[in-house]
Amino acid sequence: MNRDAGVRQEPGLKMEWVGISGRMAVLARYRWWILLATLVTTIVAALYVTRLPAIYASTATLLLENTPSKVVSIEGVYGVDSSRDEYFQTQYEIIQSRKIAETVIDELRLTEQKEFVPVQSSGFGLAMVKGWVQQQLGRLFGSADAGPPPTAEEQAYRLRQQVIGEYYQRLTLKPVRNTQLVSIQFEAQDPQLAAEVANAIGQAYIESYMEDKLVATQEATGWMRERLEKLKSNLRASEESLQQFREDAGLVDVEGLLTLESQELEKIANRLSEARERRSAAESVARTVSSSGGGDIEQLASLPEINRHPSVQRLRDAESQAEQKVAQLSKRYGPKHKAMITAEAELSEVRVALRRQIRELVSGIQQEYRSARSQEATLSDELAAARQNYQGLSKNESQYRELQREVETNRQLYDTFMTRIKETGVAGDFNEAIARFTDKALPALLPSRPQKGAILALVLVASLLLFSFIALLHARYVDVISRASEVESELSAKLLGIVPEVRSLNDKSTVKTYFDKRQPEFGEAWRSVRTAFTLQHMNSTGLAMAISSALPGEGKTTSAISLALSLQQVKRVLLIDCDLRKPKVGKAFELPSYQPGLTNALCGTHSLEQCMYQDEDSGLTLLSAGTVLSNPLEALSGDSFRRVLQQARAQFDVVLLDTPPVHAVSDALVVARTAGSMLFIVRADHTRARLAQNALERVLENKILLEGVVLNRAGKGAMKAQYGRGYDSYYGHGYEQTSPASAPRESAA
Repeated sequence: MNRDAGVRQEPGLKMEWVGISGRMAVLARYRWWILLATLVTTIVAALYVTRLPAIYASTATLLLENTPSKVVSIEGVYGVDSSRDEYFQTQYEIIQSRKIAETVIDELRLTEQKEFVPVQSSGFGLAMVKGWVQQQLGRLFGSADAGPPPTAEEQAYRLRQQVIGEYYQRLTLKPVRNTQLVSIQFEAQDPQLAAEVANAIGQAYIESYMEDKLVATQEATGWMRERLEKLKSNLRASEESLQQFREDAGLVDVEGLLTLESQELEKIANRLSEARERRSAAESVARTVSSSGGGDIEQLASLPEINRHPSVQRLRDAESQAEQKVAQLSKRYGPKHKAMITAEAELSEVRVALRRQIRELVSGIQQEYRSARSQEATLSDELAAARQNYQGLSKNESQYRELQREVETNRQLYDTFMTRIKETGVAGDFNEAIARFTDKALPALLPSRPQKGAILALVLVASLLLFSFIALLHARYVDVISRASEVESELSAKLLGIVPEVRSLNDKSTVKTYFDKRQPEFGEAWRSVRTAFTLQHMNSTGLAMAISSALPGEGKTTSAISLALSLQQVKRVLLIDCDLRKPKVGKAFELPSYQPGLTNALCGTHSLEQCMYQDEDSGLTLLSAGTVLSNPLEALSGDSFRRVLQQARAQFDVVLLDTPPVHAVSDALVVARTAGSMLFIVRADHTRARLAQNALERVLENKILLEGVVLNRAGKGAMKAQYGRGYDSYYGHGYEQTSPASAPRESAA
C-alpha cells in the first residue's frame, strides 16, 4: 500500500464487478461448487420426476347455441338472454359450476377412484414430513387438540370436498377465440377415465340445461294457472259491476242517448240564440219609442223602426197621393167644391189611418218586446235543464266507460294467460339442447405431462443460474480477498507474492513442507516472495521487518518461518517471535519451553547470544518468545526492545519479527513502528476486505512502511488466474528440490 492514503480507493468500490469479465472470473472461481450443486439438484429432481405418474389429457368440444329454435318464447321464463355479450361467459361458468362437478363425480363414482382419493402414506417421505410439520405447528399455536375424531358423515364430506378440489385442478376450459366452440379438457392417470370425464361434463351441462328449462316451464305453467284463476274471478266481478250499474242507471244505449241529448241541446241553443236576437231588436225599438216620449205622432212616425214598416209605407204613399190630388184640385176648384171636399176628406182619412197605424205599431213593438223577453227566458230554462240532463248522462257514461275498460282489461289479461298456458302445454315436451358435441373426447395415446425431459432441462438451467447467482452474491457480499487482483483493487496495496494452499500444513511441519519435494510449489512461491523483497532492498543490510495480519488464523507465523527459510539461503537471517501472548515459532522448531528468548534478553537475565538458537537442519537463527510476561506491550514498547533489535540488525542482514494480528492487540503496530516496515499476510477466501482495509489504515496512520502483501493459502483457481493454466503441469512434473543439508546458497534473484 502506498504511503499516501489518498490514492486508496473509496470503501465499497468493487473493481472486480466492473464488466462481464469480473463476473466470469467469479463464476470460474466457484465453478466446481456451482457444478456440484447443479448436479445434485438435477439428480434429486430426476429421482422425483421419475416417480411422478403419467397424466393423460382428453378434450371434448362443444358448440354453444345462442339462437335456439323458439317454439315458445321461453327466455322470459327461463331467464336466458342470448343476445347479450355476457351470454357465453355465463355458459362457461355454468360448465364449471359445482352442480355439474357433483353430477359428474356421482355418475362416474370418482370418489372410488384411487387417483382422486388422497393416500395416507405410512413410509418416510414428503407426506410424512408435511404431517410432522403440521403437527408441530399445531402444538406450537395451541391447536393440537382439535376435538373429538370426525364422524363418518364428516369424513365422507371431507372426502367429497377433496375429490371436488382434485376435479377442478384437473379441469381446463378453453373457449375457442371468435367462435361459439369451447374445449373441455380433463386430465387423469387413466386415459379412458380422462375421456369419460370430459364427455360426461359436456353431457351433464346439456342435460342440466334441459332439466332446468323443463322445471322452469312447469313452474311457470303452475304459476300462470294460479294467476289465471284470479284473473277469471276479476273478470267476472268487473262484468257483474258493469251490468249492475247499467240496471241501476236504466241505461240501454248510452251512446244513442248521448247523441239525442246532444242534438236536442243544440236545437235549444239555436232557438235561444234566435230569441235573443228578436228580443234584442224589440228591446232596441222599444227603447227608441220610449225615448221619444210616446205622444208625438210625427216624432214616432219619423223613427226608422216605424217608418220602414210596410203598412206605414203604404199609408205614406196613400197620404202623398191624397195630398197631390188636393193640390191639383185646389188649382182648379175652390175649397167649397165638392171635389175639393171629397179629396180633403180622403186625405184626412189617410192621415187618421196613418196615426192609428203608428199607434198600433208602437203598441205592437212593446208587446213584441215583452213576448221576445218571455220566450228568451223560457228557452234559457229549457237549455239549463237540457244541460243538466246531459251532464248527468255524461257522468253515467264516464262511469260506464270505466267499468267497461276494466272488463276489457281483465278479459285481455285472461285471454293472454290462457293463450300462454296452451302454448306452454303444447311445447312443454319439446326440449332442444342449448349445446351439442362437435368432437367427443377420445383416450389419449401419449401422456400430456409431466414432460420429464423438459422439466429436467429446466431444472438444470434454473439450478445453474440460481447457484451462479448465489456465487455472485457470495463473492459480492461476503467481501473476502480471493485473487491477486483483489489485493490491488480492494486494498490498494502492492502484491509481493501469492502462496498456494497446502492442506497438510501445520505449525510443526512448516520447515519440512518448505523443503518437501512432493509440494514444490509451496517453496517456490516463497522464493518468489524472497526475490521480490530482495529486489526492493538491493545491497541493503540490517533490515528489520515485522510480519502480521488482520486476524488470527491467516498463517502469519507460517509465512514468517517460510520467508525466513527462503531468505536464509541467500542472506543471514534472524527470526524473532514477537508474539509474546501466543508464541508459535519455538513450537514450530520444537524448542524446549525453558529455552531463553526475547523476554529474557529484554529483562537482561540472558544476553542476546545466549537467547538465540540456530536450527541445525536449515541453519536459520531463531529468537523465541522466551519466558511469559504479564504485560508484553510494555516490554515491546521500551528501550530494551530497541537495543535488542539494534544489536540484531548489526549481526544479521535481515531480521524478521513475527507479531500478533493488528486487530487483536496493538503489539504488532508497536513492533512494526520500531522495525520501520511491515509485511502484511492475507489469507485467500478467508480475510474480509473491510477488515484488511482497516488494518492497513492503522498501519499507515502509524507511519509504518508497508513492504507489500502476501496472499496466503490461495487455491488453484487463484494460482492459475495469476500464473496461467500451465501452473499445474509445470510444478507437477520433474521438479526436484535439493535436501536442506546440502542446499547451496542461492542467488537473490
